[in-house]
Amino acid sequence: MRYIFIFCLSFFVQPAWAENLTPLYSSPLANMTYPSVAGEYLVYTQRVNQEHQIMRLHRTDLYGTAKDISTRFTNEVVRNGVALSNGDIAYVSNRLGHVAPWLSHEHQETTLATGAFQALLVPNHLDVSAQTWVFDSTLETTRTPRIINQFTDQRLHHELLGQAWRMYHSKLWTFKSSYPQTQQGLSNRFQQAYLFSFQRGENEVSMLSDGFDASLSQDGKRMVFVRETNGNFDLWLQNSDGSGLKQLTTNTYADVEPSLSPDGKRVVFVSNRNSRGDVLQTFIHTLDIASGKVTTITSGLGVIDGGPAWLDDNTIIFHSNRDPKAPNTDTVDNWRLWTVSLPKSL
Repeated sequence: MRYIFIFCLSFFVQPAWAENLTPLYSSPLANMTYPSVAGEYLVYTQRVNQEHQIMRLHRTDLYGTAKDISTRFTNEVVRNGVALSNGDIAYVSNRLGHVAPWLSHEHQETTLATGAFQALLVPNHLDVSAQTWVFDSTLETTRTPRIINQFTDQRLHHELLGQAWRMYHSKLWTFKSSYPQTQQGLSNRFQQAYLFSFQRGENEVSMLSDGFDASLSQDGKRMVFVRETNGNFDLWLQNSDGSGLKQLTTNTYADVEPSLSPDGKRVVFVSNRNSRGDVLQTFIHTLDIASGKVTTITSGLGVIDGGPAWLDDNTIIFHSNRDPKAPNTDTVDNWRLWTVSLPKSL
């Protein structure tokens, strides 16, 4: 079944810090998460009535006609949609009985590097640029079935749906009534996840280093990713072949979900550094790679902002549980897409 939602844009009186913060859609029926932008296209994951879809819109016409990738078979799940500049859509599906990356062309669906995923790997946090594909996966065989179950859980709690970075920490990966602060010293029983890459058209998968949630540069030659050490999540930069490793942030709390700017000079990311490690209060920040300067872009009360991407050089699109009628506060259980304009000084 297909669901394509075209809603009216609504404007609300907002606090001074969020004068450029705008909700794109006002429907409480759809959970929209993890936008991805490439070329003229915006792709995001949508869940309606416990059914997942991958949606594609034109970047400059966010209320136009949408292309969607919907499930075709019983118990199938599609997630992790990624926009490609030519209009193709990369995503992850369990369509053939194992979780693997797929590519949607105009008239066909293709699965890639199938041997590695049938054997062991469960691809998470997929990103694609040029001919380079990158993802992360656990190598703990005891955890693999649990991660597959979490991926295919169509009733996955809304927190976990919009905070995929939590899946690799033993004290955060399941829904609870409360969570410890993510800060230096928080023990983690899970082993580090590892980054993997492959080139389109090849069937070889390369293991790069420990880390997850990589964002590729437009030419596919560099990536920013997350590494967790003793409860501390920081951003790192390296070349796609594994060389040139450099730590970008050394924050005590959690810096996660990075996205490289089109020019490769800035990173937008999510952090709970302003809420002293509170998992349920995360905001959008930008990092200038050359200077190391971090700028806070959003804030709020009980607000979870996540999955930021560059809609253009001066606009960030992200998902959030913000209430459209009171944007500096949260809703109970709904993710919408929002945009925010960057300060003119950036």
